[in-house]
Amino acid sequence: MPEMVGDWRRLWGISAYRLLIAAVIAVLLHLPASETIIDLGGHARLLRVLTLVAATVSLGYLLALLLRRPVQPRYHAWIQVSTDTLLVLLLLRFGGGVSGPFSILPFLLLVSTASLLRGKSAFVFVWILLALLVSESLLGGMASVHPPLGQLFIYVLALVAVAVLADSLVLSLERGNRLALQRDAEVVNLNALNREIVQHMDVGVFVLDRQNRVVLSNPIARTLSGYRLWTSAPAALDMVQPRLATALRQPAPGDGEMIITLGGRDPSLQDSAQTLLVRKIALPQSPYCLLLLRDASALRAREREAQLAALGRLAANIAHEIRNPLSVIRHAGNLLGESVEHPGSRHLFEILERETVRINAIIESVLEMARPSPAHSESIALSDWLPTLVTQLQADPLLAPMTIVIREISPQLQIYADPAQLRQVFWNLLHNSAQYGVAEDATMRVEIETVRADKETVMVTLRDFGSGVKPEVMERIFEPFFTTNSRGTGLGLSMVRELLRINGGRIDCENHPQGGVLFRIFLPCWCLEVEE
Repeated sequence: MPEMVGDWRRLWGISAYRLLIAAVIAVLLHLPASETIIDLGGHARLLRVLTLVAATVSLGYLLALLLRRPVQPRYHAWIQVSTDTLLVLLLLRFGGGVSGPFSILPFLLLVSTASLLRGKSAFVFVWILLALLVSESLLGGMASVHPPLGQLFIYVLALVAVAVLADSLVLSLERGNRLALQRDAEVVNLNALNREIVQHMDVGVFVLDRQNRVVLSNPIARTLSGYRLWTSAPAALDMVQPRLATALRQPAPGDGEMIITLGGRDPSLQDSAQTLLVRKIALPQSPYCLLLLRDASALRAREREAQLAALGRLAANIAHEIRNPLSVIRHAGNLLGESVEHPGSRHLFEILERETVRINAIIESVLEMARPSPAHSESIALSDWLPTLVTQLQADPLLAPMTIVIREISPQLQIYADPAQLRQVFWNLLHNSAQYGVAEDATMRVEIETVRADKETVMVTLRDFGSGVKPEVMERIFEPFFTTNSRGTGLGLSMVRELLRINGGRIDCENHPQGGVLFRIFLPCWCLEVEE
């Protein structure tokens, strides 16, 4: 398709030049003093008619090209070359031959032929034209006096040289055009690839011009900046994020990174409190520069998770080494306690027994978190499974006084999880509510509600009616070994999060507006709820 477009453009260009040349010759021949300017011999009237015909034909070429008739551009080329050859031969015949004023026209004809036909077709036509010129000069008598053979030979040789050079230049030009089109396509594809890479990067990217306008951005950068009025037009950085623009005017630190806190209630911002880690990268020999934006809180969270993972592996190794000596200590304490009859001493052995049991429970929990068993998931109908589970769990003395209210659950609502691991999740959450979710009147109440969050997720909410959680505690509530209870292990909620992760779920926690703590558990849905 691009090649055909190039052919049409070439036809337009040559037709325009042809019309210009024909019009100039026609004007010269029709001037009052034309015979003093150009030697027309005895065929002045006929030559004037031929030049008018040539100009008219040239105009007809342009009209035919405008109508695209015929449809194929190659047919246009053959028609133009054939007609031009006939007109040139007629002008030479009645205009003095190769010695006359129109002897330059065959050279122009060869150039246009090489451009229109190209390759073998052009050379075939060149030899046909040469044969016609030679035969006309020697036999037909283009002029009253035939040119010497030497002059004719040089003229023909010049025509051949022009034909070869014209064909070579046309081929070189076409190769250059094809290469340029190929390079343009590669640049377009490369730009598209670069844009796709930028759009899918996990780091926010702003491309700024010299006027500090954002000319390109990716979704993460737009989210982090909080600007809501994005369009395809460049946007001033002062408008997108004023604090970021102000920070960039300050001298950058040694490592080129800066921390910017976004705050306040700017109506153009979606988030009112956020910390960004910003790095500016200059692009040498380019009018643009890059801004890389990362959420500093997310980076800290990932770093904290990595530290906790390393700590968990270390704790698991320590727990494994402690378990065997602890068993020996416990067994030796039991044997020693049996031989002691003093009441005070027996009380000390009871303390020893209780604390070794507690330490062993912590060790078992650590080992279970470090090497959790894979989930054996199956379909669970919550409308039947959850009430049965709550009844079983309330056999625990700590949970027996608790009032657990389960909101109505649709029979069609099912989840896909490991029942044993999910049982452990609810056991830990209810124990956490029993310890920390006691109301002011010393009652323990928990409400459980199940809804469909979306087409693929079920949300189970568990709310207690205690005093809630302080904000500084809420940030660390799921960290291993973090607890506000001096006798707690700090592993219950960490194990809940890990078990849910194994089952393809997650958990969130927040204080309820009306008091107490609200846990939201998200689990994969086995089937969609069917509306009756």
